[in-house]
Amino acid sequence: MRGLGEALEADRAYLFRLKAEADDWYATQLAEWTAEGVAPQIANPDLKRVPMAKGGYGRWLRAFLENRAVSGPVRTFPQAERPLLEAQEIQSLLVVPVRVDGALWGFLGVDDCQRERSFGPEEEAFLRTVAEALARVLDLFARHHSLERLLAQTSFHLARFDPRGRLLWANAPFREAFSQPPPLPLAQALAHPGQPQSATLQGWEWTLLAIPGPGGEVLEVFALGVDLRERLEARAREARWALFRQNLLRVYETLMAEGVSDSIFGLILEAALETVPHAQAGSVAVLLEDGDYHFVAAKGYDLQALRQVRLHPHEPLALTAHPKAQVFTQEDLKRFQERLDPEKRRVFEEAGRTREIRAILSVPVHLAGERKAFLYLDNFEREDAFTPLDLELAEAFASQLGLLLRRLELEGKLQYLAYHDPLTGLPNRLFFLEKLAQVLKERPESTALLYLDLDGLKLVNDLDGHAAGDEVIRAVAARLRAALRPRDMVARQGGDEFLVLLQGLQHPEEAARVAERLLEAVRLPLPLSRRTYRLTTSIGIALGEAGLPPGELLKRADLALYHAKAEGKNRMAFYEAHLQERLRREMSLLEALHKALEQGGDLHLVYQPIVDLRTNEAVALEALLRWRLAPPAEFVPLAERHGLVAELGRFVLRRALAEARAHALPVHVNVSPKELLDPGFPAQVAEALEEAGVAPERLVLEITESALVPDERGRDAGQALEALKRLGVRVYLDDFGTGHSSLARLARLPVDGLKLGQAFTQALGSPPDPQGPAARVVAAVLALAQALGLQAVAEGIEDKATLAHLKALGFPLGQGFLLGRPGPIPPRGRGGVLP
Repeated sequence: MRGLGEALEADRAYLFRLKAEADDWYATQLAEWTAEGVAPQIANPDLKRVPMAKGGYGRWLRAFLENRAVSGPVRTFPQAERPLLEAQEIQSLLVVPVRVDGALWGFLGVDDCQRERSFGPEEEAFLRTVAEALARVLDLFARHHSLERLLAQTSFHLARFDPRGRLLWANAPFREAFSQPPPLPLAQALAHPGQPQSATLQGWEWTLLAIPGPGGEVLEVFALGVDLRERLEARAREARWALFRQNLLRVYETLMAEGVSDSIFGLILEAALETVPHAQAGSVAVLLEDGDYHFVAAKGYDLQALRQVRLHPHEPLALTAHPKAQVFTQEDLKRFQERLDPEKRRVFEEAGRTREIRAILSVPVHLAGERKAFLYLDNFEREDAFTPLDLELAEAFASQLGLLLRRLELEGKLQYLAYHDPLTGLPNRLFFLEKLAQVLKERPESTALLYLDLDGLKLVNDLDGHAAGDEVIRAVAARLRAALRPRDMVARQGGDEFLVLLQGLQHPEEAARVAERLLEAVRLPLPLSRRTYRLTTSIGIALGEAGLPPGELLKRADLALYHAKAEGKNRMAFYEAHLQERLRREMSLLEALHKALEQGGDLHLVYQPIVDLRTNEAVALEALLRWRLAPPAEFVPLAERHGLVAELGRFVLRRALAEARAHALPVHVNVSPKELLDPGFPAQVAEALEEAGVAPERLVLEITESALVPDERGRDAGQALEALKRLGVRVYLDDFGTGHSSLARLARLPVDGLKLGQAFTQALGSPPDPQGPAARVVAAVLALAQALGLQAVAEGIEDKATLAHLKALGFPLGQGFLLGRPGPIPPRGRGGVLP
């Protein structure tokens, strides 16, 4: 029982007999072992004839009848089972049934009284193995009714002794294991007749039972032995490997922190000596660049003297012929030393104590297939001191050490890759931020951070692929590096973004001058293999301050960059405190705009009339978008910056057509160039007209001249305008005269009218000068419209003098605050219609 309990690291092991009677099954404890400090229960009357079902252990009985174990912490058991178990101070238990000839005979179990634990499958399997062995013994006994035959056939080591210790009988396993009986503690058994006594001797667990006769005298002593050596050896082996892993981890940690040095090799040697306890001294020899092995660490020897010795790879003590760990004896060492020159032999005999060594474990350490070091572990007592496990551990240690050295050899390359961008060779963000932190700590006031973002790289990727984009990035990186001062640094942030660190600045103007050079360097045409690219960049500049962390300075430069891009790109912008609040407002408005587009609650339309200047009647209404949270001058650019213009356009179109049912006038809706370049835009217009039930001729789309100019990809609005024309929708040019469209292109496009930009109307003056240049331009626009057969609308009419002048020129239609301010839909009436 003791062997069973200790094998499972339990506090108590026991055997119960189960007997079935008419009304219940009854359990009685037959045998027990308890650990030191644990109260025995073998004499406990409560453990005699315990009724299983009536006593609250019906669950146990059902499990045993189904050949299942009962296991786990007692506190998790049903309440009915716990009082008897807790009275024995049991916290956790594992019990398995013992079945003899297929029938339930009893149960075997172990308790843990010190802690709660869950027994695993391996522990249950082990306990079942013991129970099966016990069952075989009981089965043989039941079958043959002969103790002699039973003991002869069991696999346990069994013997019988007389009270004087003479061997009376032993089964075959006992005789094979022992030529002479081991020194068993028979006196202990004789002192307690009828009570099993346990003892552990040299890896064997023995249970002895003195069998008393009718008069109380001891007739003989029965001994049962279990060989635990294999299990103990496995435990010892695992403990050695655990120590190996612990020591190796310590070496790893130190190597990663300090790199290779003599002190590290000393730590390696100490770890090896601890891992291989049979080693009483040792040394480490490393192959250096001169091609010789040098001693760099020693324990138990004079290292300073050994450092004077250099061993050529072919010299015997290097032992280079063996590829793995190998043990050499004193005789081997003598033969090796005879081939050394006298001076080296003297140093080894005095400083290396070679005459005292009885066994030397030589372990080569390989790096990329080459022997780079030797680890020598020495014993001064026995030639057979080192076991196979010692060699196995030393070999594993050397293998891992080789991997570590290989890793350190690659450390320079790895560090370069970790701190540099592979595409451009520039420092990466990590390297840049570390350098920035250092500079800010030493001289923050003379430091500036520039954040660059290329304008137009996406077009390169879209047109010619990402390989061309990578080529452009490499070329731009080279230009940026060439444009900087020697003490400055440029790094690639990622994608098409770069970071520049300026040091030693005397004035902020120096940062601006450097930024101007960078703007010009990027702005120059970039001829590459396939075509000449023309890119620009936007730059945000943040100046260093005392106590400002690198992350905050980077954030400031990013804000300034955002401002530069919002102002039109291809420019620089310095960080200013108000940018933070501006960005915060922009992000808040952007979130609100998304929500408004989803729900439509805060967005609404107002309408400004377009008036027939001859009759003063409204002939059309222009739909204008309004938002409760911001004016159009703020939220429209916001939508443009964040790609929401098309979504806003769809909202205005659908809302204007839906509300057109409330009046009889045509409705004008402004359309962005981005919408016109969408191939699906005409279909969207047709769908919106159909949903609203509005005739196409009642819809007029206003586009700017910029929509007529092909974009950087060569796309234009021609196809969309043709499709809209076929649909029956009219198209007007808005703010005519402010763009760059050619007259030839204007004549070819399917447009129906144009609106004179209000900048020209306001330039007329008040009162207008009929002979002034502005008046001549306005007259020319009207003449052009009439020549092309286009309807003309004059915008921005705000006073009567301007209105009179435009009427005199012959403008048929007008729009402006004088004629009607934007407001709600006018009451439904006749109204005029555009011819």
